[in-house]
Amino acid sequence: MLDTCRNLFDDSGPVPIVRAEILESWRRSQLSGVDPSHVRCVEGEARLDSRIAKVAIPVLNSMAEVMIGARTSLLLSAPDGTLLWRWDEASQLRDRLNRSNVVRGTRWSEDVIGTNGLGTALETAKAVTVAGAEHFNEALHDFTCAGAPIRHPVTNRVTGVLSVTSLTDDASPLMAPTLLRLARDVEDELYGDSTLHERQMLQHFLAERRRTRSAVVAVSADVFIANTIASSLDLDHVHLWQQIEESPESVVGLVLPDGSSVTTCRPVRQGTKMIGAVVIAAHGDDARDSTRRVTSASTQLRPTWPDIVTELKKAMSGVDRLLVSGEVGAGKRTAIHEALIDQGRSFKEIDCLSADEIGRDQWLATARAATVSSIDLTLFTHLDALDDATCRAFVAILDEAPRRETLTPTVIGTISPNHREQDEVTRMVLHRFPPLVFDVPPLRRRPEDALARLIDQGMGFPSLSREVQQLIHKHPWPGNHRQLEEFRRWLHIHPRPHVGVADLPRNWLGEVSRGNLTAMQNAESELIASTLKALGGNKVATAAALGISRSSLYRKLREYRLK
Repeated sequence: MLDTCRNLFDDSGPVPIVRAEILESWRRSQLSGVDPSHVRCVEGEARLDSRIAKVAIPVLNSMAEVMIGARTSLLLSAPDGTLLWRWDEASQLRDRLNRSNVVRGTRWSEDVIGTNGLGTALETAKAVTVAGAEHFNEALHDFTCAGAPIRHPVTNRVTGVLSVTSLTDDASPLMAPTLLRLARDVEDELYGDSTLHERQMLQHFLAERRRTRSAVVAVSADVFIANTIASSLDLDHVHLWQQIEESPESVVGLVLPDGSSVTTCRPVRQGTKMIGAVVIAAHGDDARDSTRRVTSASTQLRPTWPDIVTELKKAMSGVDRLLVSGEVGAGKRTAIHEALIDQGRSFKEIDCLSADEIGRDQWLATARAATVSSIDLTLFTHLDALDDATCRAFVAILDEAPRRETLTPTVIGTISPNHREQDEVTRMVLHRFPPLVFDVPPLRRRPEDALARLIDQGMGFPSLSREVQQLIHKHPWPGNHRQLEEFRRWLHIHPRPHVGVADLPRNWLGEVSRGNLTAMQNAESELIASTLKALGGNKVATAAALGISRSSLYRKLREYRLK
């Protein structure tokens, strides 16, 4: 196995024919630092009072002897891969499993043992069979094992894994279908054991699904149920529920990555308390009437670039001075230019960042000449860049400038929101403008603008997979248009004609998930990323340095998209 891994990952020899799912599992095992030469014994928490143990073990005890052959062992694990229960009859197989540490309380997740039926089924959330030398660990080459995740029938979450194991010489093609039958029996029992809240959410979901062919999601803090159409949208459970909790009405009109729109958000209540909601999204004519009803709310939640320019032109009406605010790179200057050009206005632009370069006296002379001349309009960009002395002098210029009786501005300034009322001097400038400040929303609130900038670029520009387009739609773009432009340049020089998720830069992918994190989660993400980098990507050493288990680290790497 060790030589095979070297051949596969180091390109130093002939590559054997390996199933794609096994090869990917080997890669994950190697990245987790698994040693293929021996089985590590890592203890987990084997709680027989856990929900999956209490429900599944009685079912398996009653059916294992009937459905599983004498030369086969049946295993049940917790969601973290810890063995909760094992059944076997053949003494030879029992002894071999004991010698390989396949005992209750040990963890068999992929990041601990490497590729195996139980751990790989848990990692991929799919049924899988691992035979002989397909195991990453050489000590397991004599075994064949099939694994199947047990999903909660209401929440669809993986609550454990069922695995059938035998010596390779005794393996039967009936192992996998028998295992799936047993897993379904356990899932049926889980439904009977489900809570009133879970069943209530399922009933609401089924009722809506019968009425429509659109995407349907039932969501609460603990439940997320989606039909096939909604499952393909890669919706963020936590973020969606947070939006609904804040205001169910605000979700209606939300445009999803596939172009559909949320047409309905129906709260599920227990008394007066909202305990969940059912969300429906539709395309085209099905969504048109609802979209008309929420156009203004949708524009406020997800404004597009034309909306911003149109609203800016309205804000210019009836004032002689206007302050435009927005994050760095959000497009303040571009929006002003487009609005003025549409109105046929001539203007002079003065960048406050140039005050240090050309000297304070010369910059102030230019500013004074512009404000007292017959120039139609003066645009001062980056007002927050002025130092205290220059700022005080500039305020005096504004006070001396004649105020014209006009319905359109003669002075426009731009400023970043984090500098608003930062200190007394900055407030002095702000007080020379009307109190109604026009805000240009950041790119993360305009996902359609980001996506439109990166698709349909013409010849020579790679096509983007649907998954990549969804990630672009979800990306927070902390650098706004400047970051977007650099990403567009990166795409333009990408060597492949089609870009998939696997082609995307790791740091960029990490920003997608970190965009919706709390401050504490963001700090944890940054700590993990910096520790992993400092230790050269060694996940075993990283977990030890952080004082967490490797399975916890692996889960957080997936959660924060750091791998």
